[in-house]
Amino acid sequence: MNARLMELIDVSTIETMAEQFYKLTNISHQLLDAEKECIFSFGINEMKICKLPKIEIPIFLYNQHLGSFVVWSNKSDIFNCQKYFEMLSNLIIDGATKVFQSKNTTLLSRKEEELHTILQNMPVMVDALDYNGDFVLWNRECEIVTGYTAEEIIGNPNALQLLYPDHNYRHQIQTKFLTCGKNFRDWEMHLTCKNGEIKTIMWSNISEQFPVTGYSYWAVGVDITHLKAIEDQLKQQTSELELIFKALPDLCFLTEDDGTIIDYKAGSPSKFYVPAQAFMGKKFFEVLPSPVAQQFQEAIHQVKEKGTNVIVEYPLTINGSVDFFEARCLPLLHDKIMIIVRDITERKKTEELLNKSDTLAAIGQLAAGVAHEVRNPLTVIKGFIQLFQINKEDQEKYFDLMLSEIERIEAILQEFLSIAKTDEINTEQKNIYQIYNNVVSLMNTKAIMTNIQVELYADNKDISIECSENQLKQVFINILQNSIEAMPDGGKIIIHIKEINDEGVIIHVIDEGIGIPEDRIKRLGEPFYSTKEKGTGIGLMLSYKII
Repeated sequence: MNARLMELIDVSTIETMAEQFYKLTNISHQLLDAEKECIFSFGINEMKICKLPKIEIPIFLYNQHLGSFVVWSNKSDIFNCQKYFEMLSNLIIDGATKVFQSKNTTLLSRKEEELHTILQNMPVMVDALDYNGDFVLWNRECEIVTGYTAEEIIGNPNALQLLYPDHNYRHQIQTKFLTCGKNFRDWEMHLTCKNGEIKTIMWSNISEQFPVTGYSYWAVGVDITHLKAIEDQLKQQTSELELIFKALPDLCFLTEDDGTIIDYKAGSPSKFYVPAQAFMGKKFFEVLPSPVAQQFQEAIHQVKEKGTNVIVEYPLTINGSVDFFEARCLPLLHDKIMIIVRDITERKKTEELLNKSDTLAAIGQLAAGVAHEVRNPLTVIKGFIQLFQINKEDQEKYFDLMLSEIERIEAILQEFLSIAKTDEINTEQKNIYQIYNNVVSLMNTKAIMTNIQVELYADNKDISIECSENQLKQVFINILQNSIEAMPDGGKIIIHIKEINDEGVIIHVIDEGIGIPEDRIKRLGEPFYSTKEKGTGIGLMLSYKII
Protein backbone atom coordinates (compact mmCIF):
# COMPACT_ATOMS: atom_id res chain seq x y z
CA MET A 1 0.00 0.00 0.00
CA ASN A 2 1.02 3.63 -0.51
CA ALA A 3 1.92 4.95 2.92
CA ARG A 4 1.55 8.53 1.71
CA LEU A 5 -2.09 8.07 0.59
CA MET A 6 -2.93 5.90 3.59
CA GLU A 7 -1.67 8.68 5.91
CA LEU A 8 -3.84 11.30 4.22
CA ILE A 9 -7.28 9.53 3.96
CA ASP A 10 -9.74 7.67 6.18
CA VAL A 11 -9.56 4.40 4.19
CA SER A 12 -12.22 2.58 6.20
CA THR A 13 -14.93 5.21 5.55
CA ILE A 14 -14.17 5.44 1.82
CA GLU A 15 -13.98 1.67 1.54
CA THR A 16 -17.39 1.27 3.28
CA MET A 17 -19.02 3.75 0.90
CA ALA A 18 -17.47 2.02 -2.10
CA GLU A 19 -18.64 -1.39 -0.87
CA GLN A 20 -22.23 -0.13 -0.42
CA PHE A 21 -22.14 1.30 -3.94
CA TYR A 22 -21.05 -2.09 -5.28
CA LYS A 23 -23.82 -3.92 -3.43
CA LEU A 24 -26.42 -1.54 -4.88
CA THR A 25 -25.09 -1.39 -8.46
CA ASN A 26 -22.93 -4.49 -8.85
CA ILE A 27 -20.42 -2.24 -10.69
CA SER A 28 -16.81 -3.39 -10.36
CA HIS A 29 -14.24 -0.82 -9.24
CA GLN A 30 -10.94 -0.37 -7.37
CA LEU A 31 -8.84 2.37 -5.75
CA LEU A 32 -5.22 2.59 -6.86
CA ASP A 33 -2.41 4.68 -5.41
CA ALA A 34 0.01 6.78 -7.47
CA GLU A 35 2.16 3.69 -8.13
CA LYS A 36 -0.87 1.69 -9.39
CA GLU A 37 -0.91 -0.42 -6.22
CA CYS A 38 -4.44 -1.50 -5.25
CA ILE A 39 -5.76 -0.11 -1.97
CA PHE A 40 -9.14 -1.88 -2.16
CA SER A 41 -11.39 -3.38 -4.91
CA PHE A 42 -14.90 -4.80 -5.35
CA GLY A 43 -16.28 -7.15 -8.01
CA ILE A 44 -13.07 -7.56 -9.90
CA ASN A 45 -13.41 -10.59 -12.16
CA GLU A 46 -10.99 -10.73 -15.04
CA MET A 47 -13.39 -12.61 -17.31
CA LYS A 48 -16.20 -10.25 -16.50
CA ILE A 49 -14.55 -6.83 -16.64
CA CYS A 50 -12.38 -7.41 -19.67
CA LYS A 51 -15.42 -6.96 -21.91
CA LEU A 52 -16.70 -3.79 -20.21
CA PRO A 53 -15.78 -0.15 -20.82
CA LYS A 54 -13.39 1.35 -18.24
CA ILE A 55 -13.06 4.85 -16.86
CA GLU A 56 -10.30 6.23 -14.62
CA ILE A 57 -10.93 9.15 -12.26
CA PRO A 58 -7.59 10.66 -11.02
CA ILE A 59 -7.18 12.17 -7.55
CA PHE A 60 -4.91 15.29 -7.24
CA LEU A 61 -3.91 17.33 -4.19
CA TYR A 62 -1.90 20.53 -4.77
CA ASN A 63 -1.01 19.22 -8.24
CA GLN A 64 0.30 16.01 -6.70
CA HIS A 65 -1.17 12.75 -8.06
CA LEU A 66 -2.34 10.69 -5.07
CA GLY A 67 -4.11 7.88 -6.89
CA SER A 68 -7.14 6.92 -9.08
CA PHE A 69 -10.56 5.23 -9.04
CA VAL A 70 -10.89 2.69 -11.88
CA VAL A 71 -14.49 1.66 -12.80
CA TRP A 72 -15.78 -1.00 -15.24
CA SER A 73 -19.39 -0.68 -16.40
CA ASN A 74 -21.61 -0.67 -19.48
CA LYS A 75 -22.09 2.58 -21.28
CA SER A 76 -25.48 3.36 -19.79
CA ASP A 77 -24.05 3.42 -16.25
CA ILE A 78 -20.77 5.16 -16.99
CA PHE A 79 -22.06 8.67 -16.44
CA ASN A 80 -23.65 7.93 -13.04
CA CYS A 81 -20.61 5.95 -11.96
CA GLN A 82 -18.29 8.81 -12.83
CA LYS A 83 -20.31 11.27 -10.75
CA TYR A 84 -20.30 8.99 -7.73
CA PHE A 85 -16.59 8.29 -7.80
CA GLU A 86 -15.80 11.96 -8.37
CA MET A 87 -17.74 12.56 -5.16
CA LEU A 88 -15.61 9.93 -3.40
CA SER A 89 -12.49 11.56 -4.86
CA ASN A 90 -13.55 14.90 -3.43
CA LEU A 91 -14.06 13.29 -0.03
CA ILE A 92 -10.55 11.87 -0.25
CA ILE A 93 -9.16 15.27 -1.28
CA ASP A 94 -10.99 17.08 1.55
CA GLY A 95 -9.76 14.62 4.12
CA ALA A 96 -6.24 14.63 2.74
CA THR A 97 -6.20 18.44 2.71
CA LYS A 98 -7.09 18.63 6.39
CA VAL A 99 -4.49 16.03 7.29
CA PHE A 100 -1.88 17.72 5.10
CA GLN A 101 -2.56 21.15 6.58
CA SER A 102 -2.48 19.74 10.08
CA LYS A 103 0.85 18.07 9.43
CA ASN A 104 2.24 21.20 7.74
CA THR A 105 1.14 23.31 10.68
CA THR A 106 2.90 20.95 13.04
CA LEU A 107 5.98 20.92 10.82
CA LEU A 108 5.97 24.71 10.56
CA SER A 109 5.65 25.04 14.30
CA ARG A 110 8.57 22.67 14.77
CA LYS A 111 10.66 24.61 12.23
CA GLU A 112 9.86 27.87 13.97
CA GLU A 113 10.98 26.37 17.26
CA GLU A 114 14.19 25.16 15.65
CA LEU A 115 14.78 28.61 14.12
CA HIS A 116 14.14 30.29 17.46
CA THR A 117 16.59 27.93 19.17
CA ILE A 118 19.23 28.66 16.52
CA LEU A 119 18.74 32.42 16.78
CA GLN A 120 18.84 32.30 20.56
CA ASN A 121 22.15 30.45 20.60
CA MET A 122 23.98 32.16 17.74
CA PRO A 123 27.36 33.65 18.79
CA VAL A 124 26.27 37.03 17.38
CA MET A 125 23.63 39.50 18.51
CA VAL A 126 20.24 39.07 16.80
CA ASP A 127 17.27 41.37 17.41
CA ALA A 128 13.97 42.06 15.64
CA LEU A 129 11.20 44.66 15.72
CA ASP A 130 7.53 44.18 14.85
CA TYR A 131 5.47 46.63 12.81
CA ASN A 132 4.73 48.66 15.97
CA GLY A 133 8.43 49.26 16.57
CA ASP A 134 8.60 46.96 19.61
CA PHE A 135 11.29 44.32 20.09
CA VAL A 136 10.07 40.78 19.45
CA LEU A 137 13.49 39.08 19.45
CA TRP A 138 16.47 39.60 21.80
CA ASN A 139 18.79 36.60 21.81
CA ARG A 140 21.21 35.43 24.49
CA GLU A 141 24.21 37.15 22.91
CA CYS A 142 22.28 40.44 23.18
CA GLU A 143 21.75 39.69 26.87
CA ILE A 144 25.45 38.88 27.40
CA VAL A 145 26.72 41.99 25.60
CA THR A 146 24.26 44.55 27.03
CA GLY A 147 23.30 43.06 30.38
CA TYR A 148 19.60 43.52 29.55
CA THR A 149 17.49 40.33 29.58
CA ALA A 150 14.91 39.47 26.94
CA GLU A 151 12.15 40.11 29.49
CA GLU A 152 13.44 43.68 29.94
CA ILE A 153 13.58 44.41 26.20
CA ILE A 154 10.92 42.38 24.34
CA GLY A 155 7.59 44.23 24.31
CA ASN A 156 9.03 47.18 26.25
CA PRO A 157 8.00 50.43 24.46
CA ASN A 158 10.93 52.23 26.15
CA ALA A 159 13.59 49.71 25.12
CA LEU A 160 15.25 52.07 22.63
CA GLN A 161 15.55 54.72 25.36
CA LEU A 162 17.35 52.17 27.54
CA LEU A 163 19.80 51.23 24.81
CA TYR A 164 20.30 54.74 23.40
CA PRO A 165 19.57 57.16 26.28
CA ASP A 166 20.98 60.25 24.55
CA HIS A 167 18.03 61.88 22.80
CA ASN A 168 20.07 63.54 20.04
CA TYR A 169 21.98 60.36 19.25
CA ARG A 170 18.78 58.30 19.26
CA HIS A 171 17.14 60.81 16.91
CA GLN A 172 20.20 60.63 14.65
CA ILE A 173 19.92 56.83 14.48
CA GLN A 174 16.19 56.92 13.75
CA THR A 175 16.68 59.50 10.99
CA LYS A 176 19.44 57.46 9.42
CA PHE A 177 17.34 54.31 9.70
CA LEU A 178 14.43 55.97 7.90
CA THR A 179 16.84 57.13 5.19
CA CYS A 180 18.62 53.80 4.74
CA GLY A 181 15.62 51.59 5.43
CA LYS A 182 16.49 47.94 5.07
CA ASN A 183 19.63 48.55 3.09
CA PHE A 184 22.52 48.91 5.50
CA ARG A 185 25.51 46.77 6.39
CA ASP A 186 28.29 47.18 8.96
CA TRP A 187 26.55 50.13 10.59
CA GLU A 188 28.42 51.06 13.78
CA MET A 189 26.25 52.18 16.74
CA HIS A 190 27.26 53.18 20.25
CA LEU A 191 24.98 51.21 22.57
CA THR A 192 24.68 51.89 26.32
CA CYS A 193 24.75 48.74 28.45
CA LYS A 194 22.84 48.18 31.68
CA ASN A 195 25.97 48.96 33.74
CA GLY A 196 26.46 52.26 31.89
CA GLU A 197 29.32 51.04 29.70
CA ILE A 198 29.16 52.24 26.11
CA LYS A 199 29.95 49.58 23.52
CA THR A 200 30.33 49.78 19.76
CA ILE A 201 28.08 47.32 17.90
CA MET A 202 28.31 46.75 14.16
CA TRP A 203 24.82 45.97 12.80
CA SER A 204 23.76 44.56 9.43
CA ASN A 205 20.11 44.53 8.36
CA ILE A 206 19.09 41.15 6.89
CA SER A 207 15.34 41.79 6.58
CA GLU A 208 15.36 41.87 2.79
CA GLN A 209 17.63 38.86 2.33
CA PHE A 210 15.73 36.74 4.89
CA PRO A 211 12.19 38.07 5.40
CA VAL A 212 10.38 36.65 8.44
CA THR A 213 6.63 36.87 8.98
CA GLY A 214 5.85 39.35 11.75
CA TYR A 215 9.28 41.02 11.61
CA SER A 216 9.37 44.52 10.12
CA TYR A 217 13.09 44.60 10.76
CA TRP A 218 15.69 42.23 12.08
CA ALA A 219 19.44 42.46 12.14
CA VAL A 220 22.66 40.76 13.15
CA GLY A 221 25.19 42.62 15.32
CA VAL A 222 28.77 42.06 16.45
CA ASP A 223 30.39 43.66 19.50
CA ILE A 224 33.51 45.36 18.09
CA THR A 225 34.31 47.47 21.16
CA HIS A 226 37.60 45.66 21.78
CA LEU A 227 38.52 45.81 18.10
CA LYS A 228 37.78 49.55 17.99
CA ALA A 229 40.01 50.08 21.02
CA ILE A 230 42.82 48.18 19.28
CA GLU A 231 42.15 50.11 16.08
CA ASP A 232 42.32 53.44 17.92
CA GLN A 233 45.54 52.35 19.61
CA LEU A 234 47.03 51.34 16.26
CA LYS A 235 45.98 54.67 14.76
CA GLN A 236 47.65 56.48 17.64
CA GLN A 237 50.82 54.43 17.29
CA THR A 238 50.78 54.89 13.52
CA SER A 239 50.36 58.63 13.95
CA GLU A 240 53.25 58.74 16.42
CA LEU A 241 55.43 56.63 14.12
CA GLU A 242 54.60 58.91 11.19
CA LEU A 243 55.63 61.94 13.24
CA ILE A 244 58.89 60.21 14.17
CA PHE A 245 59.36 59.09 10.56
CA LYS A 246 58.84 62.65 9.28
CA ALA A 247 61.21 64.03 11.91
CA LEU A 248 64.06 61.72 10.90
CA PRO A 249 66.82 63.62 9.10
CA ASP A 250 67.63 60.55 7.03
CA LEU A 251 66.57 59.61 3.54
CA CYS A 252 64.13 56.67 3.56
CA PHE A 253 62.88 54.39 0.79
CA LEU A 254 60.07 51.84 0.79
CA THR A 255 60.51 49.09 -1.80
CA GLU A 256 58.88 45.89 -2.96
CA ASP A 257 60.84 42.70 -2.40
CA ASP A 258 62.03 42.88 -6.03
CA GLY A 259 63.65 46.26 -5.37
CA THR A 260 60.97 48.46 -6.96
CA ILE A 261 60.83 51.83 -5.16
CA ILE A 262 57.23 52.63 -4.15
CA ASP A 263 57.65 55.48 -1.65
CA TYR A 264 60.25 57.77 -0.14
CA LYS A 265 60.83 60.45 2.49
CA ALA A 266 63.70 62.89 2.38
CA GLY A 267 65.10 65.15 5.07
CA SER A 268 67.14 67.00 2.46
CA PRO A 269 66.15 66.77 -1.24
CA SER A 270 69.62 68.04 -2.12
CA LYS A 271 70.95 64.59 -1.21
CA PHE A 272 68.97 62.91 -4.00
CA TYR A 273 71.17 61.40 -6.67
CA VAL A 274 68.31 62.06 -9.10
CA PRO A 275 64.97 63.92 -8.66
CA ALA A 276 62.26 62.01 -6.78
CA GLN A 277 60.01 61.61 -9.82
CA ALA A 278 62.87 59.88 -11.63
CA PHE A 279 63.10 56.90 -9.27
CA MET A 280 59.48 56.35 -8.11
CA GLY A 281 58.26 53.02 -9.47
CA LYS A 282 61.71 52.04 -10.71
CA LYS A 283 64.43 49.68 -9.56
CA PHE A 284 67.86 50.72 -8.32
CA PHE A 285 69.53 49.55 -11.53
CA GLU A 286 67.51 52.17 -13.40
CA VAL A 287 68.60 55.16 -11.31
CA LEU A 288 71.92 54.42 -9.58
CA PRO A 289 75.39 53.60 -10.94
CA SER A 290 75.72 49.91 -11.67
CA PRO A 291 78.16 49.03 -8.82
CA VAL A 292 75.96 50.76 -6.23
CA ALA A 293 72.77 49.23 -7.65
CA GLN A 294 74.42 45.79 -7.48
CA GLN A 295 75.16 46.35 -3.77
CA PHE A 296 71.51 47.20 -3.12
CA GLN A 297 70.27 44.21 -5.10
CA GLU A 298 72.49 41.84 -3.11
CA ALA A 299 71.39 43.46 0.17
CA ILE A 300 67.70 43.09 -0.73
CA HIS A 301 68.30 39.43 -1.60
CA GLN A 302 69.92 38.85 1.83
CA VAL A 303 67.01 40.58 3.58
CA LYS A 304 64.54 38.31 1.75
CA GLU A 305 66.55 35.15 2.41
CA LYS A 306 67.54 35.72 6.06
CA GLY A 307 64.95 38.25 7.27
CA THR A 308 67.69 40.28 8.98
CA ASN A 309 68.98 43.84 8.65
CA VAL A 310 71.69 44.45 6.06
CA ILE A 311 74.01 47.50 5.95
CA VAL A 312 75.42 48.88 2.69
CA GLU A 313 78.08 51.61 2.36
CA TYR A 314 78.53 53.32 -1.00
CA PRO A 315 79.88 56.56 -2.58
CA LEU A 316 77.94 58.86 -4.94
CA THR A 317 79.08 61.94 -6.82
CA ILE A 318 76.52 64.68 -6.06
CA ASN A 319 76.91 68.29 -7.19
CA GLY A 320 80.48 67.62 -8.25
CA SER A 321 81.73 66.16 -4.95
CA VAL A 322 81.96 62.60 -3.68
CA ASP A 323 79.68 61.90 -0.71
CA PHE A 324 79.52 58.66 1.28
CA PHE A 325 76.27 57.03 2.43
CA GLU A 326 75.22 54.19 4.70
CA ALA A 327 71.98 52.32 3.88
CA ARG A 328 70.23 50.06 6.39
CA CYS A 329 67.85 47.59 4.72
CA LEU A 330 65.10 46.39 7.08
CA PRO A 331 62.45 43.70 6.41
CA LEU A 332 58.80 44.78 6.83
CA LEU A 333 55.47 42.95 6.63
CA HIS A 334 53.78 42.11 3.32
CA ASP A 335 57.10 41.60 1.48
CA LYS A 336 58.12 45.24 1.83
CA ILE A 337 61.62 46.52 2.62
CA MET A 338 62.50 49.80 4.34
CA ILE A 339 65.84 51.35 3.37
CA ILE A 340 67.14 54.13 5.65
CA VAL A 341 69.99 56.09 4.10
CA ARG A 342 72.31 58.32 6.12
CA ASP A 343 74.99 60.70 4.87
CA ILE A 344 78.24 59.53 6.50
CA THR A 345 80.60 61.81 4.58
CA GLU A 346 81.64 63.70 7.72
CA ARG A 347 82.01 60.46 9.64
CA LYS A 348 84.28 59.11 6.92
CA LYS A 349 86.40 62.24 7.11
CA THR A 350 86.60 61.90 10.88
CA GLU A 351 87.63 58.25 10.56
CA GLU A 352 90.28 59.26 8.04
CA LEU A 353 91.61 61.89 10.44
CA LEU A 354 91.64 59.35 13.26
CA ASN A 355 93.54 56.91 11.06
CA LYS A 356 96.06 59.63 10.29
CA SER A 357 96.31 60.43 13.98
CA ASP A 358 97.06 56.78 14.70
CA THR A 359 99.70 56.83 11.97
CA LEU A 360 101.20 60.02 13.37
CA ALA A 361 101.34 58.51 16.84
CA ALA A 362 103.19 55.46 15.52
CA ILE A 363 105.53 57.61 13.43
CA GLY A 364 106.08 59.83 16.46
CA GLN A 365 107.31 56.91 18.53
CA LEU A 366 109.60 55.87 15.69
CA ALA A 367 110.76 59.45 15.18
CA ALA A 368 111.73 59.82 18.82
CA GLY A 369 113.93 56.74 18.64
CA VAL A 370 115.50 57.70 15.30
CA ALA A 371 116.13 61.29 16.38
CA HIS A 372 117.88 60.33 19.61
CA GLU A 373 119.97 57.66 17.90
CA VAL A 374 121.06 59.96 15.04
CA ARG A 375 121.58 63.18 17.00
CA ASN A 376 124.48 61.86 19.10
CA PRO A 377 126.79 60.79 16.25
CA LEU A 378 125.86 63.94 14.33
CA THR A 379 127.00 66.02 17.28
CA VAL A 380 130.37 64.26 17.29
CA ILE A 381 130.75 64.62 13.51
CA LYS A 382 129.83 68.28 13.68
CA GLY A 383 132.43 68.90 16.39
CA PHE A 384 135.25 67.24 14.49
CA ILE A 385 134.36 69.10 11.30
CA GLN A 386 134.55 72.34 13.22
CA LEU A 387 138.05 71.36 14.41
CA PHE A 388 139.08 70.49 10.85
CA GLN A 389 137.72 73.85 9.79
CA ILE A 390 140.14 75.63 12.08
CA ASN A 391 143.18 73.79 10.76
CA LYS A 392 142.22 73.38 7.09
CA GLU A 393 141.47 76.78 5.70
CA ASP A 394 141.84 75.63 2.10
CA GLN A 395 139.00 73.13 2.58
CA GLU A 396 136.63 75.64 4.11
CA LYS A 397 134.10 75.45 1.27
CA TYR A 398 133.70 71.69 1.83
CA PHE A 399 133.32 72.10 5.52
CA ASP A 400 130.65 74.77 5.00
CA LEU A 401 128.68 72.45 2.73
CA MET A 402 128.95 69.54 5.16
CA LEU A 403 127.89 71.71 8.10
CA SER A 404 124.93 73.02 6.11
CA GLU A 405 123.72 69.52 5.37
CA ILE A 406 124.23 68.39 8.96
CA GLU A 407 122.26 71.39 10.18
CA ARG A 408 119.47 70.38 7.76
CA ILE A 409 119.51 66.91 9.29
CA GLU A 410 119.28 68.51 12.74
CA ALA A 411 116.27 70.53 11.61
CA ILE A 412 114.54 67.38 10.37
CA LEU A 413 115.32 65.62 13.61
CA GLN A 414 113.90 68.56 15.52
CA GLU A 415 110.66 68.17 13.56
CA PHE A 416 110.72 64.46 14.40
CA LEU A 417 110.93 65.35 18.07
CA SER A 418 108.06 67.80 17.69
CA ILE A 419 105.93 64.99 16.33
CA ALA A 420 106.94 62.71 19.15
CA LYS A 421 106.10 65.22 21.90
CA THR A 422 103.13 64.13 23.98
CA ASP A 423 103.32 66.85 26.62
CA GLU A 424 100.03 68.11 27.99
CA ILE A 425 98.79 71.08 25.97
CA ASN A 426 97.66 74.18 27.85
CA THR A 427 94.79 75.96 26.11
CA GLU A 428 93.04 79.25 26.72
CA GLN A 429 90.64 81.62 24.98
CA LYS A 430 92.51 83.47 22.22
CA ASN A 431 91.51 85.81 19.40
CA ILE A 432 91.97 83.72 16.25
CA TYR A 433 92.19 86.80 14.02
CA GLN A 434 95.03 88.27 16.08
CA ILE A 435 96.95 84.98 15.98
CA TYR A 436 96.73 84.75 12.20
CA ASN A 437 97.48 88.45 11.79
CA ASN A 438 100.71 87.97 13.77
CA VAL A 439 101.69 85.04 11.54
CA VAL A 440 100.96 87.08 8.40
CA SER A 441 103.17 89.89 9.72
CA LEU A 442 105.93 87.35 10.41
CA MET A 443 105.70 85.75 6.94
CA ASN A 444 105.05 88.97 5.03
CA THR A 445 108.74 89.77 4.49
CA LYS A 446 109.35 86.43 2.78
CA ALA A 447 106.17 86.86 0.75
CA ILE A 448 107.17 90.32 -0.49
CA MET A 449 110.59 88.98 -1.55
CA THR A 450 108.82 86.53 -3.91
CA ASN A 451 106.31 89.15 -5.13
CA ILE A 452 103.39 87.62 -3.18
CA GLN A 453 100.57 89.65 -1.65
CA VAL A 454 98.83 88.25 1.48
CA GLU A 455 95.29 89.46 2.29
CA LEU A 456 93.55 88.58 5.59
CA TYR A 457 89.75 88.89 6.03
CA ALA A 458 87.40 88.01 8.89
CA ASP A 459 83.61 88.26 9.18
CA ASN A 460 84.16 89.02 12.84
CA LYS A 461 87.56 90.15 14.11
CA ASP A 462 86.60 89.42 17.72
CA ILE A 463 86.24 85.64 17.33
CA SER A 464 87.81 83.79 20.26
CA ILE A 465 88.40 80.04 20.51
CA GLU A 466 89.90 77.64 23.06
CA CYS A 467 93.37 76.82 21.69
CA SER A 468 97.14 76.62 22.16
CA GLU A 469 98.43 79.82 20.52
CA ASN A 470 101.94 78.55 19.77
CA GLN A 471 100.71 75.34 18.17
CA LEU A 472 98.19 77.20 15.99
CA LYS A 473 100.95 79.59 14.91
CA GLN A 474 103.01 76.55 13.86
CA VAL A 475 100.07 75.28 11.76
CA PHE A 476 99.49 78.68 10.14
CA ILE A 477 103.20 79.09 9.39
CA ASN A 478 103.34 75.64 7.74
CA ILE A 479 100.31 76.37 5.57
CA LEU A 480 101.47 79.87 4.54
CA GLN A 481 104.94 78.48 3.85
CA ASN A 482 103.42 75.87 1.50
CA SER A 483 101.36 78.55 -0.30
CA ILE A 484 104.40 80.81 -0.75
CA GLU A 485 106.54 77.95 -2.08
CA ALA A 486 103.73 76.97 -4.48
CA MET A 487 103.99 80.40 -6.23
CA PRO A 488 107.64 80.95 -7.27
CA ASP A 489 106.53 83.60 -9.79
CA GLY A 490 104.43 85.56 -7.30
CA GLY A 491 100.67 85.88 -6.83
CA LYS A 492 98.07 86.44 -4.15
CA ILE A 493 97.14 84.54 -0.96
CA ILE A 494 93.66 85.19 0.46
CA ILE A 495 92.86 84.14 4.04
CA HIS A 496 89.20 84.22 5.14
CA ILE A 497 88.16 83.51 8.76
CA LYS A 498 84.48 82.57 9.18
CA GLU A 499 82.50 81.70 12.31
CA ILE A 500 79.94 78.82 12.13
CA ASN A 501 76.91 79.33 14.38
CA ASP A 502 79.00 79.57 17.54
CA GLU A 503 80.12 75.98 16.92
CA GLY A 504 83.57 76.60 15.48
CA VAL A 505 85.66 78.46 12.93
CA ILE A 506 86.53 77.73 9.30
CA ILE A 507 89.70 79.27 7.86
CA HIS A 508 90.02 79.28 4.07
CA VAL A 509 93.56 79.73 2.66
CA ILE A 510 93.43 80.27 -1.10
CA ASP A 511 96.57 80.71 -3.22
CA GLU A 512 97.25 80.95 -6.94
CA GLY A 513 99.76 78.12 -7.10
CA ILE A 514 99.89 75.36 -9.67
CA GLY A 515 97.70 73.12 -7.54
CA ILE A 516 97.91 69.46 -6.59
CA PRO A 517 96.55 66.56 -8.72
CA GLU A 518 93.34 65.10 -7.27
CA ASP A 519 94.83 61.63 -6.88
CA ARG A 520 97.56 63.09 -4.61
CA ILE A 521 95.31 65.18 -2.36
CA LYS A 522 94.29 62.18 -0.25
CA ARG A 523 97.95 61.50 0.57
CA LEU A 524 98.59 64.94 2.03
CA GLY A 525 99.52 64.62 5.66
CA GLU A 526 101.14 61.22 5.24
CA PRO A 527 104.58 61.05 6.86
CA PHE A 528 107.44 61.84 4.42
CA TYR A 529 105.04 62.50 1.51
CA SER A 530 105.63 65.83 -0.25
CA THR A 531 104.94 67.30 -3.68
CA LYS A 532 107.93 69.66 -3.31
CA GLU A 533 111.42 68.73 -4.46
CA LYS A 534 113.03 69.50 -1.09
CA GLY A 535 109.96 68.87 1.06
CA THR A 536 109.98 66.34 3.89
CA GLY A 537 106.21 65.87 4.28
CA ILE A 538 106.61 66.41 8.01
CA GLY A 539 105.29 69.97 8.26
CA LEU A 540 101.78 69.15 7.07
CA MET A 541 101.83 65.93 9.05
CA LEU A 542 102.63 67.94 12.16
CA SER A 543 99.79 70.35 11.30
CA TYR A 544 97.35 67.45 11.09
CA LYS A 545 98.56 66.25 14.47
CA ILE A 546 98.02 69.66 16.06
CA ILE A 547 94.54 70.14 14.58
